[in-house]
Order: sequence, then structure tokens, then C-alpha cells
Amino acid sequence: MHISLIESLKSKLLQDLPGWDAQKRMSPVKTAKYRETASDAKKAGVMLLLHPNEDNDLSLFYIKRASHNPNDKHGGQISFPGGQMDHEDKDFVDTSIRETYEEIGINPTEIEVLGQLTSIYVFASNFYVQPVVGFLPYNPTLVLQESEVDYTIQTSLETLTDPSTIQTKDFKFGSFNVKNMPYYNIQNEVLWGATAMITSEFLTVLDTVS
Repeated sequence: MHISLIESLKSKLLQDLPGWDAQKRMSPVKTAKYRETASDAKKAGVMLLLHPNEDNDLSLFYIKRASHNPNDKHGGQISFPGGQMDHEDKDFVDTSIRETYEEIGINPTEIEVLGQLTSIYVFASNFYVQPVVGFLPYNPTLVLQESEVDYTIQTSLETLTDPSTIQTKDFKFGSFNVKNMPYYNIQNEVLWGATAMITSEFLTVLDTVS
């Protein structure tokens, strides 16, 4: 039942993307820094993995990152599966698929890559992040890399597109203070920052799919 939507989404991802116009809706701070990649930025790929949940509704996987490493600026945050590009990866798609396998145990051969979203520069950690959209035709049993992942959050597209899921709050993260920061409230978790901005662009594209 999801095939027509997946095929339409695949076609839309080949067209012009909404980019910053969609990303900035969920930006903690309205700054051009997200668009000005540093020359020494590290490269990373993340995976937006569409799949049917137990009710056969299309969903995405998010992960709660482990916070064992005090030097990890994204420890404890909600993100997509993904990570830094390895010298053996031929491109960002390779990176996102490899990291998804390592972090949550999804068989790389079973992910259909639908396309890519607009890259984003995470200036707080100096990462150039390329989002990749994939599709898995079943609801998988996950195997978590416990050193990297505390747990996963399976979130339906219906939940993400519900206007009440977007909320605001005053937020403090380290020395980072923001008033009325927009975020997605998913299962009482705060999905904010670059991951929320990527989610916003994805949902904007999805909204144009018939």
C-alpha cells in the first residue's frame, strides 16, 4: 500500500528541494552559519529510514545517542542513525547505510535509497551533514550498538505531521541558550537542532507528494 507514495517521493527528491526555507522553520537560531561550511569540516551521512511500523503506518527511526563520551557534543541527543564518513566509504550514501547497520543493525542490502535532502552544516561540532532517505519494506528487529545508541524511537509520519507535535521552549545546552526554541515533541523527547531541521525539510517534500 506504500509503494505509490514511495515512488512519488523518490521522484520528488530528484527535483529542486526546499532547502533552507524548510530547514529554518526548526532552526534554534536563525543564522547563516548553517549554510557556511568551514573548509576543515568533518563529513557525515545520516539516514532517514522509512519503514512500516507494527500498524503498517510509515515511520522513521530516530536514535537516542549514548552520552558516555564527555567530548561528544551530540551525546544524549535525538538524531537519525548516521555518523562520520570513513575513508573506505565511496560517498555519503555508503556512509549513511554503513552507520545504520552499525548503530541499529539494518541489513545494508535491504535498504532502497530514495534520494538525498539538502546538506546542513552543524557549526557547533564542525560537521557537514548529508541526509539520505531510504526505504525498508518491513518492520525490522533492531540490534543496537550500545556504545553509541541508548535506544531508538519509532515515529509515524502521522505523528510528525501533526501540528501539535511542534512545540517551543526556552532551552539551555551547555553555554547555548535559546528563547522559544522550536522542537518536535516525540514520545516526550525533545527533537531539536539539525535533526529537527532535516526533518522539517523532509516533511515539506513529503507534503508535495500526491
